[in-house]
Amino acid sequence: MHRKKPFSAKQKKAQIQAKRAQKREQAEQDDPEWDFGAGPGPRGSQAEADKPRGDPGRNKLTSQFDKLTRPEIEANKKRSMQPLERRAAEQCLVMSFDEAYSADVDIPVRPEWRHSESKEAVEAREEAYFAQWLARIQELRDQDSVSLYEKNLEVWRQLWRVVEISDVLLLIVDIRHPVLHFPPSLYRYVAETAGKPLVVVLNKTDLVAPATVAAWTAYFRERFPAVQLATFCCYRGAVAAVDEDSSVAAMKQRRRRPRRRVYESAQVGRLLAACRDVCEPGKRAVVDWDEIIARYAGPDGEPPSGEPPAESDDESGDESDAESVAAADGHAAGDAEPAGGARHVTIGLVGHPNVGKSTVINSIARRSVVSTSRTPGHTKHFQTIHVAPTLRLCDCPGLVFPCVVERPLQVLAGLYNIAQVQEPYTAVQYLAERVPVEQVLALRPPPDARGPAAAYRWSAWDICEAFAVDRGFFTPKAARPDVYRAALYMLRWVLDGRVLLSFKPPGFFAAGGGARPASHLPTAAEERRPADAGSDASGSEDGGGGAPIARQSAFALLGEESC
Repeated sequence: MHRKKPFSAKQKKAQIQAKRAQKREQAEQDDPEWDFGAGPGPRGSQAEADKPRGDPGRNKLTSQFDKLTRPEIEANKKRSMQPLERRAAEQCLVMSFDEAYSADVDIPVRPEWRHSESKEAVEAREEAYFAQWLARIQELRDQDSVSLYEKNLEVWRQLWRVVEISDVLLLIVDIRHPVLHFPPSLYRYVAETAGKPLVVVLNKTDLVAPATVAAWTAYFRERFPAVQLATFCCYRGAVAAVDEDSSVAAMKQRRRRPRRRVYESAQVGRLLAACRDVCEPGKRAVVDWDEIIARYAGPDGEPPSGEPPAESDDESGDESDAESVAAADGHAAGDAEPAGGARHVTIGLVGHPNVGKSTVINSIARRSVVSTSRTPGHTKHFQTIHVAPTLRLCDCPGLVFPCVVERPLQVLAGLYNIAQVQEPYTAVQYLAERVPVEQVLALRPPPDARGPAAAYRWSAWDICEAFAVDRGFFTPKAARPDVYRAALYMLRWVLDGRVLLSFKPPGFFAAGGGARPASHLPTAAEERRPADAGSDASGSEDGGGGAPIARQSAFALLGEESC
């Protein structure tokens, strides 16, 4: 038996470095975009042209996005060190569908197929169609006309499958920026192409003021009269409702949501009632809707039987009770469920990542049946959960739809994994130009700043540096403020709602502090009209007649029952 040879720490270090170099070389061969030193070029064009869509070497359901080059990262970092240019709330916190989506940008729709076709033939047609759609959208992307969007065909196939097997579709949107989460092309695909009823759920209503919820409800009803609307919040008393959410004082009062939550079931009955109203009559008779809705009709949302409410962690849940109905090839024609089956009524939940689809399912089930996380793409395969013998829910993985908004807004909205953001300072700058972050977080100017603190002109880099000092984030060796870690930490606070970035519909801020009739909603021409030069651009609490901005809004006159 041979004696073991000594293995020094130096040899171990060399071994680890060799393994890392080998992995790095393999990654560069698989995806040329991984190499930041390759120089600026068409983002993703060569990689997507050379890389086959069905490559078995990469995870099938891993979202694919364009990455920034090293020169772009350095340019954005230098831009974040420039003083901020504050923007008026009437101009920067108002969003309409014309500003978020363009007529040239759509989503891929599954080509027609028949049950008699083979799986290989259906997949080949889908890959050819998706390649054409991807090339057309990538041309707009190279012209900086389109922001981040999902480029993995396997993820889109999950959406197609959920739309096909569902009888009612729930589109979950975040109430803080609902226009971003409601692509008109998805609405046309569900309502016109697939012919399925759609219910839009304004989720996370506890993060904004009731006036904001009423304003968005009225705006959606005016733009899409045929869409059924429902509001939802899964937390019970976690965050006190505020009358106004645009002031610094209101933002400072915000607290972190508890890690342990009690699912709010009082609103589940109204959500299921909306699904019942839009369900086809032939399918509606399959489910005993009255009996299911009565489960959530107890006082304060408690079950009538006195069953204690279920609690769950915020980050993860038990998936043992979830029935998976799809494998990686669940899009095959042979697996499709024949249309017109009357055994179940399936409610499918679709939308962007981090809008709360899995959380809505857990709230309906009153326990954790699907896993939830703040990381986009946490739900890999769609899965079904039975609420009753004839009623089931279908959770679809979140995917990013093509849009024309700025990339930092997509990061702030949680569409991109914050831990993988290459350069977070642009997103912090986008936030600081619209929200006085330094006042909300009570940050102090740098020690070498001259003059009074109130007159100091902040930059996004200064805010990240001051926040790093305030939180005690320093680099290990040089003990300098860790601005990168501070920026990511701040982005997570925005995602959790501790720092509020809430957009309003057109017409929310009264021009010049004047009131408009509550029944008046802006037309498409008025939405495109720029803000009045004589309007109050300060964005402070005391604009106009001395009342908060939200109280001056015409939408604030709407009754709470309008929600």
